[in-house]
Amino acid sequence: MSARASPDHRASVESIIRVREARSKFMPENWFSDPAWDILLRLYHAYLDGLERTVGDLGSFASTSPATTNRWLDVLASRGWIHRRRDERDQRRVFISLSETGAEQMHECFEQMRKNC
Repeated sequence: MSARASPDHRASVESIIRVREARSKFMPENWFSDPAWDILLRLYHAYLDGLERTVGDLGSFASTSPATTNRWLDVLASRGWIHRRRDERDQRRVFISLSETGAEQMHECFEQMRKNC
């Protein structure tokens, strides 16, 4: 089943993002640092909408430095979860999207969360 065929996942992803953002207003962000999860949430949300994100976007969402963002993207790429694509007009810009493997894994993760919550 295609992850894009899961509109209920979009609402779940958006809810988790809102909770994480609200939490950061009351507690220091470094108490709950989980950059890989933040990156995957944003990439799955973009995937469900048929979009890509830039490395800068993902670093901003995850509140991480460019080096940390790229380190996590390297980990995700080595596992086949993401694709990188250079902007044709600006070679300095790199777009990131979930691969089919990454999308399937996120889909399964959200299916399990839905069943258990």
